[in-house]
Amino acid sequence: MKIHSVAWGWTLTPEDMPEGGSLLDIADSVKSLGFDGVDYLSTRESLDEYFTAENCKKIKDHLDGIGLDAGGFVFQSDEWNNPDAAANGLQLAYFAKCAEAASRIGAPIISCIIPHPFGAKPTRGNASPSEKQAFNLPKGYDFQADWDRFAAGLARACDIAADHGITIALECFPKSLCSTPHAMIRIVKDVNRPNFGIQLDTAHLMNQRLDVETAIYQLGKDRIKHLHCKDSDGLTRGNLPAGSGLVDYTRVFDALSDIGYEGRASVEVEFTDNPARYMRQALDHLKLCLAHKY
Repeated sequence: MKIHSVAWGWTLTPEDMPEGGSLLDIADSVKSLGFDGVDYLSTRESLDEYFTAENCKKIKDHLDGIGLDAGGFVFQSDEWNNPDAAANGLQLAYFAKCAEAASRIGAPIISCIIPHPFGAKPTRGNASPSEKQAFNLPKGYDFQADWDRFAAGLARACDIAADHGITIALECFPKSLCSTPHAMIRIVKDVNRPNFGIQLDTAHLMNQRLDVETAIYQLGKDRIKHLHCKDSDGLTRGNLPAGSGLVDYTRVFDALSDIGYEGRASVEVEFTDNPARYMRQALDHLKLCLAHKY
């Protein structure tokens, strides 16, 4: 299995705007640690101002020159279930820009970030243990209508991606509209496109007290399109290097092998002032697990 590093783990915040040759420098760092490839992240700003045809060619030529694969390309949007047609149309226009950029770079997967139930105003994330928690859904909230808009938008995006030979992998965050394996199975069925599936994130499952190995068997080979290896202690930290938390990656890789998964695994470590240290730590651990030496 090829192991990638996420480029946004090398910046102070994941959404940092690329400048000049910053993504090329990150690729060099990723290569020097022994990774097989690199994944990139887009924002509306970067799709407008950075991921031009010229810059995408520079990135692809650089990756080819140092022997590094392009893997996932992240599309961030919370408009999938927006009932406003204009907002949804604008989102798809940006998705088309993302698909074109990913194709130019040579990335075969677009990872899509998914929204909360539409209209939710969640309790603040850093609440004290004594504060009540709620999503504060609007009166008259219609889950099925929300879900149907969500699935329809993803289906339209899949049709755009298909024109570029790209697959969409949905990253299912805790507390999002689609966060559990059963919901993942349902969204794959409802979107009903051959180039659509799930980006399994180990920490997102662990943070919900869901067993990663079981989820892999539930989803099966055809639904899992990409894997994020990020660890969690199950209590306070959900963004740890692989091997620093509770995820048993030896069992995870055994389960993936058992179902016939042939995709990539990407190390995702964010919000650190020493990315090389923790990327290397995670890579070393995953290699030990793949070799059954841990």
